[in-house]
Amino acid sequence: MGKFKLPIFLLILLGISVNNLKGQTTAYSNWYKVYNDTLQGINMEKALHFLQEKKLKPHRQIIVGIIDSGIDTTSIDLAPALWCNPKEKIDGKDNDKNGYADDLHGWNFLGTKDGTFNMTSAGTEEYREFKRLYPKYKNIDPADIQDTTEYAYYEKMKKKAGIMSYIKYVGYTAAKDQAYQLIDSVLTTIPGINIDTLTVNGLTHLPIEDPAWGNAYQTLFVDMFKSGKKSLWKNVHKQHRNTFALMQKRLYGIEHDADKRLLMGDDLKNPSDRFYGNSLLQAKGCDHGTFVAGVIAGQGINNAAITGVWPQARLMIIRAVPDGDEYDKDISTAIRYAVDNGAKVINMSLGKYTSPDADMVNEAIEYALKKDVLIIQAAGNDKRNIDLITYFPSAKDAQGKIFPNYLRVGSSDKKGQLSQFSNYGAKEVDVFAPGEEITSVTVGNKYMVSQGTSIATPIVSGVAAMLRAHFPKLTATQIKEILIKSVRPADNLKDRCTSGGIIDALQAVKLATEYKKR
Repeated sequence: MGKFKLPIFLLILLGISVNNLKGQTTAYSNWYKVYNDTLQGINMEKALHFLQEKKLKPHRQIIVGIIDSGIDTTSIDLAPALWCNPKEKIDGKDNDKNGYADDLHGWNFLGTKDGTFNMTSAGTEEYREFKRLYPKYKNIDPADIQDTTEYAYYEKMKKKAGIMSYIKYVGYTAAKDQAYQLIDSVLTTIPGINIDTLTVNGLTHLPIEDPAWGNAYQTLFVDMFKSGKKSLWKNVHKQHRNTFALMQKRLYGIEHDADKRLLMGDDLKNPSDRFYGNSLLQAKGCDHGTFVAGVIAGQGINNAAITGVWPQARLMIIRAVPDGDEYDKDISTAIRYAVDNGAKVINMSLGKYTSPDADMVNEAIEYALKKDVLIIQAAGNDKRNIDLITYFPSAKDAQGKIFPNYLRVGSSDKKGQLSQFSNYGAKEVDVFAPGEEITSVTVGNKYMVSQGTSIATPIVSGVAAMLRAHFPKLTATQIKEILIKSVRPADNLKDRCTSGGIIDALQAVKLATEYKKR
């Protein structure tokens, strides 16, 4: 597919800032595509040259499903690359009878059917699990516990969520509240005291020898010291009341405020209940999904130096990742949606350490395997060895074996070294790819620079899409094998992933030609 370029006058008419489009770029905006003595990229330029020399052309257009936070649908760098559902049109009807009305470019599993609410923030999975079990166990006597396994899980989630330190702080604030009330009650008994004009300095010089007063004063000493001697006592007390009220509201929310995700109306525990959500792909927080989409297939319309790895790919946008941890149900459903609607590569720049319904997601991954779809996931940015701690989706079958259509990606830098932030694992991470100082499109037709394994992942997805386009007879499993076997070995990575190296598109293409002859 050829690129097109909008003329400057049309950009102005559309209200798009040309300066913003050209801003935040450097001479090495696409450094990760090259490979030389100083830039340890993926060798994409030479791979494309090799294909041209061998007169190998793409045989089909590959749809890449992007399971992420959504996308800026107004981006002129991405609009031409969006997948278009061939049998769907925007008319409020499910024209292609796939269960999703108006899914022209993808689907949003984080919005209500009527579009009035789109979930953008979800918190951590550990907090959600703690919150779910808190009403049941908050006041329970350990001797009365029936399900010791669930209670142990509750205690684990409570610890991981870090909620106990907050609860203790609320308890400390409650003690301060009693001290504030005691002092106010004493002040009302002292003749000549005007509480409206009383300063902290004036309060500290009151000749009161009551031990209870002294204890209350010591409890509030830090608050008064921070506020300053000239502050009015009533204002210090008011600030405390506001803070304490907010804390109580949050604590009340742990027990009484329902998970906003329930507004979608589906059964979170039923993987067959898949027809929920809406067609709105753009929402607050879609910067990440927009950036990922640009890395895979950005068109470089206003700046030819900034294009995706495989601009010929078509991007199916599936909104299923809020700020915080994604829900297992949404990831499971998103995978099935992508598979059923023609994606041959799925990019998942996501992951977490707690997964209540891990089997649900793994069953969807197995479904993708049966339908010959390759799934590529980010390894995470916590500097952890995920051979030692489970990182979800675990992508493992009933026997504990990783699905052969599932590839996990860590991040490397310009020198081909392991990124300081990247997770790794000799068994759990498959390959590394550039994940630092990567430039791509972001919301509002601007460019930005970012980093992370979630950025390295779409680079690999782009290479995978290129391979699947040129070698359509190769299966998802074979593409994974090729990507692993063709890496450029790196001494510092040999015990950090299964392949021991960094993605090399040129070697991958050469190896694919050999697979083709088999």
